[in-house]
Amino acid sequence: MIGLTSSGMARIPLLASFLSDRVQLLRRFGVAAPVDAVAGWGAKPSGRRAVVAAQRLGVPVLFLEDGFLRSFGTGAHFPPLSVVVDTLGIYYDSTRPSSLEGLLESLDDVLVGIADEVMRAKALILEHRLSKYNHAPLLGALPSQRSSHFNPLPLAGEGVERVLVIDQTFGDMSVALGGANEATFTAMLSAARAENPNATIYVKTHPEVSAGKKGGYLTQVQDDARTVALRAAANPLSLIEQMDRVYVVTSIMGFEALLAGKPVSVFGLPWYAGWGATDDRQQCARRTRKRSVDELFAAAYFHYTRYLDPVTHERGTIFDVIEWLVRQLEMDARFVGE
Repeated sequence: MIGLTSSGMARIPLLASFLSDRVQLLRRFGVAAPVDAVAGWGAKPSGRRAVVAAQRLGVPVLFLEDGFLRSFGTGAHFPPLSVVVDTLGIYYDSTRPSSLEGLLESLDDVLVGIADEVMRAKALILEHRLSKYNHAPLLGALPSQRSSHFNPLPLAGEGVERVLVIDQTFGDMSVALGGANEATFTAMLSAARAENPNATIYVKTHPEVSAGKKGGYLTQVQDDARTVALRAAANPLSLIEQMDRVYVVTSIMGFEALLAGKPVSVFGLPWYAGWGATDDRQQCARRTRKRSVDELFAAAYFHYTRYLDPVTHERGTIFDVIEWLVRQLEMDARFVGE
């Protein structure tokens, strides 16, 4: 039995399948319960409560968070198809070690026995342009494709260098715990302009900012002769494909850009920085090993993440989730041309 310190976690469908154990909400915090571990949600208050409860009960603590291939859409109507389970910290918190960081820093060969599966999963993700969420329309459309599934955005013509600068929601926990703040985003945009004097700079607004639900760090950026603000929702990989270089603070889009073979400059300390695969503007003294993009992918998406088989509702594999997401994309009404 695993005790939960958040009622929100207790409402996650099939959480017990992810954990391969029964789950129980610790309704009276601090009171002993017959549990084998206590789980909280990442670096949020429930995670901190889990540490205290686990210490009092003398059991291990688990930190949970959404996986990197989460679902088709966002919110409670689209429960997670993957979660990460960490026994040390959480991947987006650079202020302390995490199980993912420990694996990458170890001498373990993270590709041993799964190299072919890693290559297959990576190819499928790129082919179908899969991301954490997968409901945003693809960027660009051919003349014969007039479905609302496609979202034409203003991009410079052929021969003009394109540089993508990725904004995030104001107050995003991964920003503060990734060694960054508001000034970091300003410095990133300035660096992108200075280091790419002949390029058009595209500033991608976070979807929740575009929807008016939250603010961003670069919301005030306006179009000019060299700058284009991309405020409409767009599938991340379909946008990244059109770019020559990507600048990021801590967004997962930075890693997706690595998967797509783009050079990535990182101004914060996300989990994929510090291993030699990115152009890092900060350093983490704990990260000393060199890891390839494929090794980063294997560690995070195979070893660190747990998946649900959406059909059987039991523990599954990354391929179960990929197959399900592709099926959802194919069924999406936006794929039907007008």
